[in-house]
Amino acid sequence: MKQSEQAVRSTRQERMETMRRTFLESAVRVVAQYGLERTTTKLISNEANLNEAYIYRCFENKEMLLREAFLEEDKRFVQLLQKTLPVMRMENCTWKERAFLLWQTSWAFILEKEADCSFYYRYYYSASCQKYAYEDHLNCYRPLLEKIRGTFLPGTNISLLLHQLFATMLTFAGRVVCGAVANSPELTRWAFEQIYCFIAPNIRPELLSEEGKAAV
Repeated sequence: MKQSEQAVRSTRQERMETMRRTFLESAVRVVAQYGLERTTTKLISNEANLNEAYIYRCFENKEMLLREAFLEEDKRFVQLLQKTLPVMRMENCTWKERAFLLWQTSWAFILEKEADCSFYYRYYYSASCQKYAYEDHLNCYRPLLEKIRGTFLPGTNISLLLHQLFATMLTFAGRVVCGAVANSPELTRWAFEQIYCFIAPNIRPELLSEEGKAAV
């Protein structure tokens, strides 16, 4: 009987997690299509093909659902960066060349799913992000930033650089998603150069030389 109860409990937990994931994915698509102001729990539940009441079994309210969807996007990006970061140890390349390889992979990831990119752009610049998610957004990247801290000059405000990087990255990505510009190798390079121009002055000079071997 005890094993049976555990099996039932496990099945319920799996169903709740599946439902939770479905609502998160649906919220991303709804915000991408309608924007934050027009997004409602009704629209999200319709997109998920689930009863609206189930949202409140998985999340405290709509704000917490959107917050969680945003932070899930952050986690995915951090995982990609962690996986790609070893490129910064490549030999026979300058630091800038390595950084561009890291950027290429990151840029392709950002634009891979248009709805995710549109959702992230809309939420990042919203009052909801500042109120509910921004501190956790920074905390999500903090372990990665600590890992690469030695790359920067002493006293560098890495959190500010991260904000500048995201602002520049999302500006370019937003223009691609709305159709203002087409993605291309030239745009990839141009976006990188804009980011590099404010990152480079904060990097240890020896890493920017041709002889620099390992950046992180």
